[in-house]
This record gives sequence, structure tokens and C-alpha cells, in this order.
Amino acid sequence: MEIILIKLAIIIALWFVGMLVLNKTFSMILKRNEQIHIKFLRSISKAILTIIAFICASGLFNTTKTLSATLLTSSSLLVAIVGFAAQQVLADVVSGVMLSWSRPFNLGEKVNISSLGISGIVEDMTVRHTVIRTYHNSRMIIPNSVINKAIVENSNYNNDYIGNYMEISVSYESDLEKAIEIMQRTISEHPLVMDVRANKEEGDKVKVSVKELGEDGIILKSTVWTQNIDDNFAACSDIRRLIKQHFDAAGIQIPYRHLQVVMDQTAENTSGEPLKEGVAKSSK
Repeated sequence: MEIILIKLAIIIALWFVGMLVLNKTFSMILKRNEQIHIKFLRSISKAILTIIAFICASGLFNTTKTLSATLLTSSSLLVAIVGFAAQQVLADVVSGVMLSWSRPFNLGEKVNISSLGISGIVEDMTVRHTVIRTYHNSRMIIPNSVINKAIVENSNYNNDYIGNYMEISVSYESDLEKAIEIMQRTISEHPLVMDVRANKEEGDKVKVSVKELGEDGIILKSTVWTQNIDDNFAACSDIRRLIKQHFDAAGIQIPYRHLQVVMDQTAENTSGEPLKEGVAKSSK
């Protein structure tokens, strides 16, 4: 019995050391190249190591020794047992292998799964699940078999940059050409904004268009291109703040709705003095 316990302790120690080696090795790899297939390979390697340790440990006892030997020598029986006992688990693992191989998305990329109503950033992939961080900083843990069958919208697929529309309104009384020049210059000079032109010598880095002559003002529209979604959010926030500052300095107004009250003397009170009634008019 003591020999069995010693062997069991050795198996547990080897499993523990193996886990440490796997964690250390994959951590070094992920620092240089953080790809989703590497994270999945780390998860599947840990699962395989755990299964091997369990089979070796069960082979130490007479009650499980025969079963362990059968499993080790009969791969078809092993597949049958796993298939019947854990069909959904096997489906998630196989789907994880397919997702890791085809890579429809990668770590840090923005995805939208309309059929599930989920949008967010891909954060991790385990043996069974894909983890997506939503824009509310919560985690959606989706089985790999589910996401493998869903239609995934990926803004970064085969792209090295991501774009986001920016719309700014200016009043009709403002200098339109000056407003366009300020908006164009502010966007193009931001350090996070990328130049996506095929030929950097032709045209402008940033194009500003007049989208609409609206009821409240003239709507200017442009596209802000950055390397990833986090940079895009930071860049758009900075650009809006700078545009407001530059518009104020240049005397360009951003229209907004306000209320103007006109007093009309149309009635008299009991003392014979005119009664003033307030008439509210909407003004832009």
C-alpha cells in the first residue's frame, strides 16, 4: 500500500510540475505573440496532461487497473465512451479546434454575434468556451459549439485597422470652409489616427464631407481610422474635445436647441392692467 501511495504522490507531483511548465512556456509565448490559437492550445494541453495523470493514477488500483489498461489499448472504445458520455463536451472541444485552426477572430478583436445579441472584445478561448468582454465590462462565456455555428461580424478580420464615423454639426451662420479645415486638421494630426490611403502622396489623409443640411445645422462627417477599438475610442474622445476648443477659438458655433419665451399682452386682469401670457417658441 505504501508503494502505491508513493507512486500516486509521484504522479501528482509530475502533474503539478507539468502544469507549471505549461503555464511558464505558454506565458512566454503569449508575451511575444498573443494569438487565440495559442490560448486554446494551452487549455487543451492542460486537459490532456490531466487525463493522462488520471489514467496513470487509476492504474495503480486493482479496481480501476483493468479499465485503465483497456482504455489505453483500445482507442475506439475510448472514443465511444467519450462520445456517449460527453457529446456536448466533445462538440465544444472539436469546435474549439476548428475555431483555433480557422481563426475567424483573434484576441482583442471586436466582434458582433447578432443571433445571440452579443457584442464585445474577444478575451480568451478555453477548451470548451470562448470568452467575450462586453462594453459594460462583463464577460459572456459562450460554448465553442454555439459560436462555431453562429454568424460572427468581425471588424478586424483581414484588416490592420478599424474605422468609426464622426459627425459634427455647425450652425448655418458659421464659416463652413473654416469648420471643415479645422475638423480635417484636428483628426489628421492626432497621433492615434492612421493613414489608410493606398498611395500616401495622393489626396488628403482625412476627408471631411457635408453629410446633411439639417434642421439644426450643417452636419459634417468623417471617418477616424485607428489600429484597434480601444485606440479608436480614445482618439474620438480627444478629437471631439479638441474640435470644440478650436471651434470656440474660431467663432464657429455648434448648434443646439434652446427655448425663447415671448411675452404677449393680450388680456387684462381685474385691476384693468394688461395680463401677460407667456408664449414659448422653439429656437435653434
